[in-house]
Amino acid sequence: MKNKKMISLLIVALLLFIPSKVLAVEYEITSVEIHAYLQANGNVSVQESHTYDFSGEFGGIIREIIPKKGWEIFQLEAFEDNLPLLIESNETEHRIHRSGEDETIKIDLFYEIKNGVDVYTDVAEFYWPFFDRSNDSTYGNLTINVYPPESTANVIAFGYDEAFQKETVLQGGHVQYNFGQVPSKRNGDIRVAYDANLFGAATISSNQLMRTEIEETKQQLLEKEAAALERKDSLSSIGTMIVPLFSFVLLFLLYRAWFEAKGKRSSLMREVTTWELIPKETLSMLTTIFYMNYQQIHPETVAAALLDLVRKGYVKKLKDDRFRLVDRSELLKHETVLVEWLFDEIGNDNEFNFDDLSSYLKNKKNHQKYQRQKVKWQEAVRVELKEASLYENKVKYRVIVGLLSMILLPFIILFAIHGLIFFAVSSGILCIALILFAICYNPKTWDGTKVTLQWRNFKQQFPNMQPSNWQVLSEDDKMRAFIYGLGMNEKSIKKKNETLLNAFNPTISANPSGAAYSFDSTWLIIAAVTSSNFKRADKTTGVVDSSSGGSSISGGGSGAGGGGGGSGAF
Repeated sequence: MKNKKMISLLIVALLLFIPSKVLAVEYEITSVEIHAYLQANGNVSVQESHTYDFSGEFGGIIREIIPKKGWEIFQLEAFEDNLPLLIESNETEHRIHRSGEDETIKIDLFYEIKNGVDVYTDVAEFYWPFFDRSNDSTYGNLTINVYPPESTANVIAFGYDEAFQKETVLQGGHVQYNFGQVPSKRNGDIRVAYDANLFGAATISSNQLMRTEIEETKQQLLEKEAAALERKDSLSSIGTMIVPLFSFVLLFLLYRAWFEAKGKRSSLMREVTTWELIPKETLSMLTTIFYMNYQQIHPETVAAALLDLVRKGYVKKLKDDRFRLVDRSELLKHETVLVEWLFDEIGNDNEFNFDDLSSYLKNKKNHQKYQRQKVKWQEAVRVELKEASLYENKVKYRVIVGLLSMILLPFIILFAIHGLIFFAVSSGILCIALILFAICYNPKTWDGTKVTLQWRNFKQQFPNMQPSNWQVLSEDDKMRAFIYGLGMNEKSIKKKNETLLNAFNPTISANPSGAAYSFDSTWLIIAAVTSSNFKRADKTTGVVDSSSGGSSISGGGSGAGGGGGGSGAF
């Protein structure tokens, strides 16, 4: 018994957690035909025919009819092939029960709109929204017919939004609105006016003359549409000029940037006939890595920075993955920040080891402190890079390009509003491209280009370096090559360093230089352990962004007088 209850509870829970879209009925409303018969007493008799094409199981159709304020829907009935169907009504929503599977069905609805015609002194009008923005379904082919109580030739008919210019006045005053396909979430109020004397049995809604006002409203709509078409033509003409013009501007900017960069590279290549395999240290190794790595700091960068302090003699590598700070004098600013971070904040007594790092990060209060110190260190590196003047000062130029892109914004909006999709999309792409150019354009100076070419040459040549050439390098050059490959996390350089260190594992350098360290294969282990620990630290202290969603609630009708409606299925 308990097992059965558990199974039942599990089934209910699963159903509750299944998304509503999965449970939704798949259907298509291929055709809707509405006939509204205006009665002499002011009521309106409505007949609707809805054709649904269902895929899978279904329980019936939904018709929401939202009457205008003060009006009433009554005598609602539903039939299929003259057979009555059960209707379940909840205020304005009506569920017509007709279950089945993989069928095309046609349901006929009949209802009355009490006092649906507004009768004035000179005219009577039927102003009604059979659907509005609350409608979640697309009508494949919608037709609405309006019939007067008796034949007449004096008719005013028009529509709003989706119903605009869809009307045709037929013989006897019959008005037909041929919508064709109507997408969901659209308005489409219709408005038809006849002589008031056709509604002699109706109650007067207001003792005022309305014909002129209704005719003027129709004329205003037509004039508004004509003005919109005129604006659209004007905007189209503007678009044919703006899009090519800004395309040329963008291409010119890109070509100019490329041409200038190419000119610097070509001049440097002519000036420098031979490149040293390991470039001279014009910048600190860390700033060089930061510069060549698109100003990004990775865990391998921190590891490289620590090993660079060992290379320069400020830090000594001890046993058991311990490091000791032996000299604080003459440190660069970013090196000072790094030392304070690792040896003072995390370590103690001028020593740092990875057990200290693990213990430090066990306290969650230190996570943000760790990230703040890392950012502070990165900013110090950025300061040295800025002082090196490796980039040209193009702030004014970039601001001008950014402001130039803003010229397109109002045109993008106007093109979109007036349905000029090609010009809207093209202008949008050009605007984004110009903004990106203004943000990203950061040309290098002569020195910046030289540093870039030197280290790119190193990246290309070092993996093919002969062991004999590597042996004659100084310990410092070998170590700098090793640190660069580690900091850049460049696989080809790291692999070559590993190959060379394993092939030549001297206890004493073949070219002694008085270095404070011995560069041998143990550095591969040190680098791997250092990188691994800083990766783990980044993962532990990393900040995860969170996002939250919202919900929306749709209200009543947005059609004429607050009325409207829509269709669906269940």
